[in-house]
Amino acid sequence: MKYKNLVRAMICDLREPVFEELKQLLLGEFISFSIIDHKSVTRDILAEKVCDYFGTLEIKTGKAFNKHVESYLDALDSIVGPHIAKPPQAKKGGKTPVVPRARMYYDKAMMIKEGKDLSLTQLIDYSRFMLCLYAAALKSEGKPIDNFNYAADCLSPTDIVNALKNKEISVVFPPSKKRRFDMKELYSDDVCTLILSMLILCSIANGTERGDTKHE
Repeated sequence: MKYKNLVRAMICDLREPVFEELKQLLLGEFISFSIIDHKSVTRDILAEKVCDYFGTLEIKTGKAFNKHVESYLDALDSIVGPHIAKPPQAKKGGKTPVVPRARMYYDKAMMIKEGKDLSLTQLIDYSRFMLCLYAAALKSEGKPIDNFNYAADCLSPTDIVNALKNKEISVVFPPSKKRRFDMKELYSDDVCTLILSMLILCSIANGTERGDTKHE
């Protein structure tokens, strides 16, 4: 996957409200301009700047963009996977148990994740499965998810990104909590994952502007 193709596909056709939301998410904290005022940043300018980020990321980390995409896939799985209801156990002589809908979609996402050289469409499909499941997890009060809303309009880019940024994990020693994503180092897998989430969430939200909510 070429990051230039990804960036162009996800930024250049954004409708105005979604583009403004993406700018609010990216500019200042992750993407900066020394001369241009944020209000003057166009789609082409932002796309070029995000491409510069991914290019510098490859140089500083010594990892190809595809490897950072793999880290993004793994990060979403590590957050979402533990919340998914486990498949029911079949009882001897009984009916085949119904697999929870959330588990079915999670398994679909895992099939995509196991493939190599994901296409842009596969990346978006995986992300939509996982981010919709994550949206359900945020409302589940810690209970396993067996059902969820797959409609794109259930995803608020700002709400989901803020939840990811504030996500905490437990540290065994010394016993404590820390942020799942370390944002101290700009050119890192963690920040790259957040930026990819922003781009993909806004791309999905852009579809809802066209009436593409895709309930299933």
